[in-house]
Amino acid sequence: MATKSKSTPGTEASSEDHGGLNAFAGLNGVNGPSIEAFQNGFQRAIEMNKENVEAFVESVTAATKGIEVLSGESLTFVKQIFEDSVKAGKAMMAVKSPQEFMTMHSDYSRSVFDQLVNQATKINDLGMTAMKSAFAPVNARVTTLTKAVQKSRAF
Repeated sequence: MATKSKSTPGTEASSEDHGGLNAFAGLNGVNGPSIEAFQNGFQRAIEMNKENVEAFVESVTAATKGIEVLSGESLTFVKQIFEDSVKAGKAMMAVKSPQEFMTMHSDYSRSVFDQLVNQATKINDLGMTAMKSAFAPVNARVTTLTKAVQKSRAF
């Protein structure tokens, strides 16, 4: 004949039941919210990792576009400088006096210097814009992760 053992309200157990099953039932009842919280945290970690990868891909895409713009701008500038130098060289070869040559050379040198300064400023602005665009998704993820850590520490 089976004897009754202590049971939790609403459940009855007998001495013939296996202890492991009772222990698991007790563990599940007591720690159910903890297990659920762990599962939710794990699921959120997977989601955050996916968002991190998406932000990284977006960042690399923006950086690639920025490099394309910078490369195109540099190529256009070099092409223009080369064409200008060929024109200036032809014009300098056609001069009739050393004074005219020196004046033309001085004017050309000054214009090239001005173009280089303007181009350096333009490249700097384009580079800063490209960097901001490339780092924006990563910065957003860092901010989100920082807030999540701060929220979890509040408990």
